[in-house]
Amino acid sequence: MTAGLAASDGPGGERPLIICGMHRSGTSFVASLVAGAGVHLGDELLESSPGNPRGHFEDVGILDFHRTVLIANGIVSEGYTTQATIALSPSLRRQAADLVAARAGRGRTWGWKEPRTTLFLDVWQTLVPEARFLLLFRRPWEVVDSLFRRGETTFRHNPAFALDVWLHYNRLLLDFATRNPEVTLVCEAAQAVANPIGLCDSIRQRLHVPIGDPPDCYDDSLLLQDGDAGRPALLAAMCPESITLYRQLQELTGVPADGFTAPTPIALRGHLLAEWQRSAVHGAVRGDGARGHRGPDQRRSPRGGDWRRRWPLSWWQRPPPRRAA
Repeated sequence: MTAGLAASDGPGGERPLIICGMHRSGTSFVASLVAGAGVHLGDELLESSPGNPRGHFEDVGILDFHRTVLIANGIVSEGYTTQATIALSPSLRRQAADLVAARAGRGRTWGWKEPRTTLFLDVWQTLVPEARFLLLFRRPWEVVDSLFRRGETTFRHNPAFALDVWLHYNRLLLDFATRNPEVTLVCEAAQAVANPIGLCDSIRQRLHVPIGDPPDCYDDSLLLQDGDAGRPALLAAMCPESITLYRQLQELTGVPADGFTAPTPIALRGHLLAEWQRSAVHGAVRGDGARGHRGPDQRRSPRGGDWRRRWPLSWWQRPPPRRAA
């Protein structure tokens, strides 16, 4: 985790803490720690959902503003995009300034958590120059897997887009942190899980935001860590820039790397063959075997279409488990 000290402060010496990162990157978990340590994250927070049963800790006003801007630019409200430029009209900028004015100057440590903030970092820095930014990232294969298990339509129809969105969000984090080291703290989700007290200490010491220690009781089981070596091997083979970007973000944390090395092609081969086997067993359980063996040109997926067109996705996109990641 790395950061420095900037000179500007808000009303009453306030330094708002803005938490962001790609969706499914541990932002809700970290927000729960920060809220428990005394940071006011909003008067009206988004309710919990099956994907985040402990709560999102998202300021509804900030969330609705981001959704409005995205829709005005022809982008889905979830913020799944790789669009380089997102325009804000003068009226939307005034709306953003009003949101800040309504939250500042109350004599308390405040801020917000909202993943879509990643798309508007420069906008918010201009509007809240005294803000400090906690930028979170997570291993690309874990984020992609989490998005798949949520079963979202966007990625069901275009699985590769999940990785594209991860790349876009994390490139924005890397660029902003590189340009603004004095007001940013970069942290990997796994680091926050392993050492929440250390995270809060870094926020105090490096961002100079006055917070306490995290609560004793928190649920780190909601942030699953994938130990399957085949998935990083797949990404290393088909998208090496994702591994490079992940490594660059790790360097910005100032914490020794976790020893991860891109797996060899042998690991990828073993992973794909194992998934092939699971797919075959799954087909037998569905009853394909009971109807007798069919030739490749006769097999059909449950939803129609040639099975060969659907096979490449089945190795990863499995039904979601009961608990969120």
